[in-house]
Amino acid sequence: MLAFVSGAITGGGLIVAVGAQNSFLLEQALKRHYAFPIALLFIVSDALSIALGAFGLGLILQSHDWLLSLSRWAGVAFLVWFAYGKLRASFQEEHLILEQFSKRLALWPLFLMGFAVTWLNPHFYLDTMILMGSLANQWQGAKWEFVFGGVFASVVWFLTLALVGKLCAKWLEKAIFWRWFNRINAVLVLSIALKIATQPLS
Repeated sequence: MLAFVSGAITGGGLIVAVGAQNSFLLEQALKRHYAFPIALLFIVSDALSIALGAFGLGLILQSHDWLLSLSRWAGVAFLVWFAYGKLRASFQEEHLILEQFSKRLALWPLFLMGFAVTWLNPHFYLDTMILMGSLANQWQGAKWEFVFGGVFASVVWFLTLALVGKLCAKWLEKAIFWRWFNRINAVLVLSIALKIATQPLS
């Protein structure tokens, strides 16, 4: 039980930090657009990454610098492109902003975007696969309790974020909100890209 609680607290602390996943999910929730399937995608990704880390894959990644380097620059390029799109959208005319807000994509394109936001982010590997996997291995016989605790934190956080966003959506349908949401989103994502580009990954 102690391992489960430790996994939940550690995983929760890592997940709650502002990131591309959270901003992407919140946007879909506010648009009332497949928020819960996207949340499920993020939960499954976390569970898979933490489990693979517990199996030792995180140690393999740490021993191959080129893999982390490839992940770093692919992630930076994607996040800069993502932020640029949000910043450009924020300067559109009001009717175009509202049109973009009401636009509904098919589920699979959104899934691909959510997959990219997750698996092209080097900090996803560092936080879940390497850090959580390493901590799980320290619990020896209770390793999987720690893993389940981390997954539980992911379930609670992402489902809560999707639900809160959906409940708040009806009050946030004005163009001015989406103009500033996109600008703040762009700044946050660019700061993540800068952090990834300048800080060591190991």
